[in-house]
Amino acid sequence: MPKKILIIAGEASSDCHAALLVKAIKDVAPDTDFFGLGGTDMQEAGVDVLHNIVNMAVIGFSDVLKHYGQLKKVYDELCGIIKKDTPDCAILIDYPGFNLKIAEQLKAQNIPVIYYISPQIWAWGFKRINKIKLFVDKMLVLFEFEKNIYEKAGVNVSFVGHPLLDEVRASKDKVKFLGGLGLSCVKTTIGILPGSRNNEVTRILPIMARSAKIINERLKSDKVQFLVAVAKTIDVGLVKNILGKTNLNIALVKDESYNVMNASDAVMVASGTATLETALFGTPMAIIYKVSLFTYLIVRPIIKTPYIGMVNVLAGEEIVPEFIQHGAKPELIADYMCRLAEDKIYSEEIKVKILRVKPKLGGPGAVYRAAKEITDFLRIGKAFK
Repeated sequence: MPKKILIIAGEASSDCHAALLVKAIKDVAPDTDFFGLGGTDMQEAGVDVLHNIVNMAVIGFSDVLKHYGQLKKVYDELCGIIKKDTPDCAILIDYPGFNLKIAEQLKAQNIPVIYYISPQIWAWGFKRINKIKLFVDKMLVLFEFEKNIYEKAGVNVSFVGHPLLDEVRASKDKVKFLGGLGLSCVKTTIGILPGSRNNEVTRILPIMARSAKIINERLKSDKVQFLVAVAKTIDVGLVKNILGKTNLNIALVKDESYNVMNASDAVMVASGTATLETALFGTPMAIIYKVSLFTYLIVRPIIKTPYIGMVNVLAGEEIVPEFIQHGAKPELIADYMCRLAEDKIYSEEIKVKILRVKPKLGGPGAVYRAAKEITDFLRIGKAFK
């Protein structure tokens, strides 16, 4: 009899990781059925997606309040579904504000809960580990230092490594990619990666755009060119509207972030998964991030780490600068990007430091290790017997 698994991913990167995990599990147990909450990647992988919550992805407390009514409705509906049609287990991916509430409901019904991609409890919200210990049966983490944290707390945890090692690769040669966009392979190419959520792009891209204008004035347009990676979750019209105020001729590409990272000499990137993706190409970067003032005032005092960019967290030092909130000033960002463009020795030194982070992500095959951990765990729990 086919087994049924509930799977939930609330953000674009998590949706991608969920889709790959579903495919890997189906390779091991082909008759497994999946349903849940996620996005288009999960749908394409064969998941019966009840609601596309990736489109409701939130950043900070102000955005939570904005989407609270929608998320509450989805939560209540899902609780009703799992009571009537109990899944054999649930796989929850990141998205802790929503997923840990669902985990509590699942645990109350004795449904095994597996958590893939840990919330960043080491950065903030460490108290969440108490809920995780109560409601999660198996935690699968991407970083070895996370395993140590959970083991000390008595959580059943396995380190599987980061799936990005298998996912991140350019599909096009740098010269051909730039040529296809009418760009030069001789000029310094600066990539712009403003994020995968509309509210993120609205706050961060204007800062990047003003930085690009300053860089263009300093380096001159005959020496530098700009390329914006538009995530598949973002409307190109939104990006064009923001960039139109710069009067710069900036190339846009949709859903080709890896090609942009590979083709760029340096990038301005929103904090998040994209910083690690960029690091795997060894591309120097400036990390830029800004949330609402309300969110910043609440969150900043409880952040436990000096860095927010994962490339810096893993390095244990600031190997690339972070321009956060009030520090996200176009003049300062432009200063750093111009230095990368003009000082090739410095740029190469940064590349070397960035590439040292790669071994800390584990080895290739992470998603299949995760799939094996899940199927082995559930087989012992009789879900796959």
